[in-house]
Amino acid sequence: MAENDNKLTIPGYVSTSEAAKMLGVSNHRMYQYVKANRLPVVRVGRAFMLRVEDVERFRPNPSGRMRKKAPAWRGYRSRGKVLITDIVVPVLSHQQQAVVDKLMAIQQTNQHTFPGTIARYIIKGDDELTSIHMLLIWKDIEMPDQKIRQQHLLAFQEEFTNLLDWKRAQYTTNESIIHT
Repeated sequence: MAENDNKLTIPGYVSTSEAAKMLGVSNHRMYQYVKANRLPVVRVGRAFMLRVEDVERFRPNPSGRMRKKAPAWRGYRSRGKVLITDIVVPVLSHQQQAVVDKLMAIQQTNQHTFPGTIARYIIKGDDELTSIHMLLIWKDIEMPDQKIRQQHLLAFQEEFTNLLDWKRAQYTTNESIIHT
């Protein structure tokens, strides 16, 4: 399935490489979807074109094995505790895309990992991204002291100085009772 080097444009259709970019997959994976008849294609000369509507509606199968039952609730069985720091920070006006872009860059470079955390989540506060929630999950016996935690949080805040309203941020740290 070779795609012609000429840029063929048909309204409402995209090339396989453009469709791969839209889905965030490799060209090879895109051809696998086409070969498995999961995405219909139209052959135009030597090129394969896909309807934009089909690409936008397409959902890949979940990776890995599907759960047959939900994981059981459990408690932390060590001498320590699991603590969750929740930080809610408003996004400054018209900075939503810049926040997302900055977060993707941080993910790519693996920065701001908050040493001592066992999990970290940054969650959209709502569909308009008016705020973000940062969940930092720690084992108290591995949690660094307050000074080190503050240094890492300050470094994160500096990255987002003109994007997030740190003056109105709300901070809480609570103990987990049960988890999965």
